[in-house]
This record gives sequence, C-alpha cells and structure tokens, in this order.
Amino acid sequence: MRHPVLKMEGISKEFPGVKALSDVSFELYPGEVHALMGENGAGKSTLMKILSGVYSPTQGTIRLKGKEVTFGNPLDAQRQGVSIIHQEFNLFSNLTAAENIFIDRPEMVGRFRRIQWSKMYDEAQRLVDSIGGGEIDVRQEVRHLGVHSQQVIEIAKALSFQADVLIMDEPSAALPENEVKKMFDVVNRLRAQGVAIVYVSHRMKEIFEIADKVTVLRDGAKIDTRGIEEVTEQSLIQMMVGKEVGQLYPVREQKHDQEVVLKAEQLSLDSAHNVSFELRKGEILGLFGVPGSGTHTIAERLFGLRRGTGEIIIHGTAVKINSPSQAKAKKIAYVPPDRHRQGIIKPMSIRQNLSIPMLPQLSKYTVLDEARIKEMSKEYMEKLRIKAPSDGQSVDFLSGGNQQKVVIGKWLAANPDILILEEPTRGVDVGAKAEIYNIIHQLAQEGLSILLISSEMPEVIGLSDRILVLYKGTIVHEFAHGEADQEQLLQRASHPLSEGGCL
Repeated sequence: MRHPVLKMEGISKEFPGVKALSDVSFELYPGEVHALMGENGAGKSTLMKILSGVYSPTQGTIRLKGKEVTFGNPLDAQRQGVSIIHQEFNLFSNLTAAENIFIDRPEMVGRFRRIQWSKMYDEAQRLVDSIGGGEIDVRQEVRHLGVHSQQVIEIAKALSFQADVLIMDEPSAALPENEVKKMFDVVNRLRAQGVAIVYVSHRMKEIFEIADKVTVLRDGAKIDTRGIEEVTEQSLIQMMVGKEVGQLYPVREQKHDQEVVLKAEQLSLDSAHNVSFELRKGEILGLFGVPGSGTHTIAERLFGLRRGTGEIIIHGTAVKINSPSQAKAKKIAYVPPDRHRQGIIKPMSIRQNLSIPMLPQLSKYTVLDEARIKEMSKEYMEKLRIKAPSDGQSVDFLSGGNQQKVVIGKWLAANPDILILEEPTRGVDVGAKAEIYNIIHQLAQEGLSILLISSEMPEVIGLSDRILVLYKGTIVHEFAHGEADQEQLLQRASHPLSEGGCL
C-alpha cells in the first residue's frame, strides 16, 4: 500500500480581515507530479508558503513521511525535505553554479574553515548530471548560463537538501517554448527518482502533459482533487472560476481601419539586422519569435529604451524617439513583460500607480490635484474592473491579474494612440486572461493600435489581426488572422526556410 509523503489536513490561514485559506487538505505521493490550480487569489500561493515555511497555518497539521512537522522558516522546511523553486530564480549571478548550489553550507567547509572546492564541484556536477544537465559546467558563473540551465541549478540546489517534496512555481514562465520540453525531461527524471512534485501553473496544456493529478482551489477552499485523465480543460476552468467561461478570445465585430498609424523602416535591432513593418489604426499586430529573435528589442526601440538607426514614422511624420518621455509625447505607451520589476511600484496604492505617467498633467504649480487623481483612478478601476476594496489598496496585495490591469490602466490614462503590450498575461490565471483579452479587444475596437508581443502562441493566434514572425532579427513570415496554428508558428520561428519559403 502506497503512503503519502506529504499530508496537509484542515489547513486554514487568516490575516487581519482576510481568511486566505479555509480547511484545505492536500496529499502528495512519492514520484507523483500533482498540479495545483486556481485563479489568482484562490489561495495557491498561501498554501505553498505554508508548506515551504514562509507562513505558519492558523489551523491544521502537516505530516511529512508520516510524522507531524512544523516549519519555522524556509531553511527549516528545506532541511526537513521540502524545497521550492520560485518563478523568479534566487541565484547570485556573479557566483558559479556550484557556489549557488552549496552557498552557506557547513558541509563544504573543511579544516581551518577552508572551502573544499574539489568536493563542492564534484558534488554539484553529480547533482546537475543526475537531472540531465550534463552540458552545464558548474564552475561557470550563473550569469553566463541560459534560463533553462539556471532552472536546473535551482533544482540541483533543492536536491542537495535531499528534497522529498519539490514545489515548482510557474516553472515554464521564464522559459522559451523550445526549452519547455527540456524542463519536462527534468521533471520526468525527478519523478523516476521518487521525488514528489507540486506543480503550480496557469498553463493548461502543460498540466495535461506532465501532471498525474490536479487539485483546484477557489476562494481559499479546496474544490476537488482528480486524476488528470478524469478532467478536461473546460471542466478545470469551470472548477477554477465557478462557472463556465465562454470563448476565450473575443470575435472581432468590425475590421480595423487601413490608416497606417506607425511605420518602421529599416529599424535596427543590432549591427546586422533591421526590420520594417506597418501598424494600422485599430489593428492588433502580433509579433512572435523565440527569445533572441528581436521582438523585445523592437518594443525597446519604439519606446526609446534603446537607440539605433532606421526611421519611425507616426501618422505620416518621421519622428525621433530616444527616450520614453519622447515616446510618450508621441502617444506611444508600453506595458513591459515583467510587471513586478518594470510595471508597478508594489508598496504604493492603486491610485498612485495609475497616476504616475500623468503626474505633470494632474498637478498645478507642482501641487497634485488630488480630486482629479481620484476621479481618474475611479474611472480606470471601473473600466478595467480592477477588484480591490478601494483605490487606496496597496498594489502588493492585489492578485496577478489585477496588478496587470493596473499596469495597463496607468498607460491608458495617458491616452495613447499606440499601445505596445509585451507578455500581457504572464503569470495570470485563465479567468483574468479572459478579462484582459476582452479589454485588449475593446481597446482595438475603439481605434487603439496595439502591438502584441507574447511567447504564448494561442494568445498571439487568438488575438492578432496579423502576425509577424521573427527569426534572429529578421521578419521571416506574415500570417493573416486564422491562417496559422501553433505548429506552423513555432516552425517559422525556429526554421524560417521550411516549406512555404519566407517573407
């Protein structure tokens, strides 16, 4: 008879004025990949923070290998066999892979308090090799490693603590599409070694590819646990949101205008590559490519974050954009890919975040017009359906989807003609995605020209009027709406000279 390696029973967690979890139970077996799903704010993060020692439960018990345990802090949880790999890696970029794996570990210190370098390198390489990272040189500094290799280092660090339970939080979020399979290979190796994995992800396709079971939380309560073969994508969505979600991608009710709003001519991405394209009024133009293809650089060039040669023409007039302030003056707005580092100021309120790009317009003689700021904040909270008790709520306490709406809202308040959206739904749940997709669709219907850059192929295909595919700094193909499927899109982005030629 199989026994669970982890058993959480009756877990509740209360914060002042908020009950984040209510009587949640969760079981995990050796060699099992157990997906944990739910909308932002459902309680997933709180449950995992309790399991990894960040929070103590208000009520309930945790049993690890049959023994009741308590965790005083994350290091305590690691030492007892529970490790977590965060969506944003916790690595020191200027240290080697081996140093990151064994940082602050007494077992690597020998006589006279000298680090046993040979032992550290050998043991680090053994751990990395055991999960298929044989191509990684553990003597290399982490800053020289790719994203997948950094993830392997994080996993090796967890295994160095003899982890019985490994929590993977949005493990594919930072990975390009072509490296997700490598990550799955690592997960399968861990499964074969008997490591129990909690797999937290919003990506439905991954859940069906890698998970054995799935547990769904909603509003702090457990809805159900089922074998992956017992559920469909639609039934999972229904469990997560508590109702059926209709068509994820809105249908365009009217065709966009043919007026060219933005024209890029020979826009340089580096010393050897440049691109030319047009964006029309009310159009959603998708840009897709694997990391390094140039999509991110295009966004930075258009918003003045990077300089180069070539011409940017807006409404028929050539303009110079060498800074974000110049881009803003030309009515260009940019929602960056990392909302935590680039999009929001977490300790500040919704109202403060929404008003930041418009402070000169919302002040008189250097004094802020609080009445106008409140009016504007209320308008965009209603328009974007930002869920919060008030606009005075700190953005740090919002769900991922609502944080993303704040980032979009602060730039809409600047009344742009052109909106660059890069990874607009990264790290948000399916319900929030549907809301953001409707917002994007409505903005385009109202005449806003949108440049959509996303690594999620269904998103690019479902929303875009046209898709430009980039490969190593060159536009290699253009798809009209409805022409491309995911296989074709990835094929063009990876092998531009495949059947059909290139643009």
